[in-house]
Amino acid sequence: MNFQVRKREPELMDQPGLTEREHGSALAGLRRVNWWSRSSAILWPPILELARTVDQRPLQILDIASGGGDVGLDIALRAKRAGISVEVDGCDISSFAVRHATEQVHHRHLDHVHFYERDIFKEPLEKKYDVVMCSLFLHHLEEAQAVQLFQIMSQATRHLVLVNDLRRTRIGYWLAWAGCRLLTRSPIVHTDGPLSVAGAFTIQEAAELAEQGGLSGFQITRRWPQRWLLEWNRS
Repeated sequence: MNFQVRKREPELMDQPGLTEREHGSALAGLRRVNWWSRSSAILWPPILELARTVDQRPLQILDIASGGGDVGLDIALRAKRAGISVEVDGCDISSFAVRHATEQVHHRHLDHVHFYERDIFKEPLEKKYDVVMCSLFLHHLEEAQAVQLFQIMSQATRHLVLVNDLRRTRIGYWLAWAGCRLLTRSPIVHTDGPLSVAGAFTIQEAAELAEQGGLSGFQITRRWPQRWLLEWNRS
């Protein structure tokens, strides 16, 4: 496979017709993948730094394309352990994912976390947040949509934009292939994991799209395992 060229193919998770059992199993599998790959740990340090430098309380955070809600929930738990008051919202186009995430909120007794259904490309966000973030969403998009996402995020934040995604590399591909099979029995995750890497943007490609989306002055850094994090602060 040529990893110099992006190869985006439809992922099973994005297709209509999934049964609730298949969808729930896939979300549970992705929760384990996010735990192992430390998705929330990648996002947390700049959120903590912001919390220490602004007086806004509670700190309002939006997770776009929140899926099963595990990243937003873990950020809320990290904030609780750090003694930082936050309100975490998550939005997703999937009504099933929103229901699944809401069940996790009730299970963990976190009344300051809320998930709602929203197609951000068709429905404007109703308010601004201190932090607008997304994790493992950008690689699902075409280039024009990715630019639009950066624009939406910059318009919706008062302070900070965070985008965490996959690097398109050979190592990343085989790591996804093996890791997804070790961490979950979901055939959807087994298929979609490697496809996600093949369809991901390189750091240079992501940087060019962010520039087109108006995020001048951002920082983008490599993160373990085979990830990158883009940080943009409103000046």
